[in-house]
Amino acid sequence: MGDSGYVDYYDDRGPRRRKRTLSTKIREYKRHREQKIEKKRRKKYERKILKKQRKEYRKSARIEFIRKFYPNYKRTKENIFDKQQFDEESADEAKFHFRNYYFYTINSTALFIISYLLVYFTYQLTVLITASRWKLDSVLFYYDLVFNDYSPLWTKYNILLVTFSGPFISLIIGFLFFRFFSIRPKVRGFLKLFFLWIALHGFNFFFGAFASGVAFSEGFGYVPEWLSFNVFWQILVSLLFLFILGLIGFYTASRFLDTSNSAYRVRDENKLKFLFYQVFLPWLFGTTLILLVKIPNNLPYDMGNLVTLVFAILPVMFNRYARPTITFVGDRRPTQIKWNFIAIFVILLLAFRIGLNNGLHISLYYKFIFSLEISPL
Repeated sequence: MGDSGYVDYYDDRGPRRRKRTLSTKIREYKRHREQKIEKKRRKKYERKILKKQRKEYRKSARIEFIRKFYPNYKRTKENIFDKQQFDEESADEAKFHFRNYYFYTINSTALFIISYLLVYFTYQLTVLITASRWKLDSVLFYYDLVFNDYSPLWTKYNILLVTFSGPFISLIIGFLFFRFFSIRPKVRGFLKLFFLWIALHGFNFFFGAFASGVAFSEGFGYVPEWLSFNVFWQILVSLLFLFILGLIGFYTASRFLDTSNSAYRVRDENKLKFLFYQVFLPWLFGTTLILLVKIPNNLPYDMGNLVTLVFAILPVMFNRYARPTITFVGDRRPTQIKWNFIAIFVILLLAFRIGLNNGLHISLYYKFIFSLEISPL
């Protein structure tokens, strides 16, 4: 084919050109029009086939999901995970998921702060009681436990024991709540979430506090300094501890999925969103609120202890292989705000900020003579 108005042809004299006739143009137009119609028909058919394949894939994925988490499942009318009931649950969750996820975040944030305050007080009181063994008095503020650093009673031995006692009791708390309390069959839902936050805070006040103490030469960081660790070993152990904290967070993901009380939210396409609202946002909001409450006395070591927890939070978010360790048969309870825990959270936070504003002086001597007084700044 040459120009639009001519057609090429060959004869005995060689290649020739002649002007295209009207009938030729009509035939070519009809042929192009039929090709275009056939192309549209083919695309429509391909879209129909693709839509059918997607529908079959979603159906097979739903069945595979049920078989994966409920291997003893049988299709009966009485079964709680009958297809119709499962679809109704999915539709109901899809309708109210935004509101329910916000409820998850509010409840989890309250538990995050309550568990932080409990582990923080346990940490500081352990240090205080250990220091009282050598009659070292201290004043507990909302931002720190203050000692007289120039007291002649300080020795290398009691410095190591006093600064190590708080992180050590935190490690024990983390291990107990992670390994024993949170895996009990009767511990489910809201209580399980509370125990998991306590466990993560406990581990963080040991592994994260070491890295934070090394970075700012405070708190747990006094231990490697008084043990004459050089900078290389301090950094190496800090990185090792942060890696262990990340492993703990990675293996905690499945237990956080247990707190959903919903088979819909732990599906592969929904669990990342659930963990974002249940774990990441509470850490972000809780950390921000604690830092705001401690203004204007946000010490670097204390801030570091809150920030290092992200090394346990992020692996929870990106554990694609996490699966819940329990089934949710009979747990179709609606997600609601736990107002009783919200009230406890507000009362504890106000008591923490206002009650310790002027400091709490505790004298606890070796013979267990206990005296308590409020000391001014």
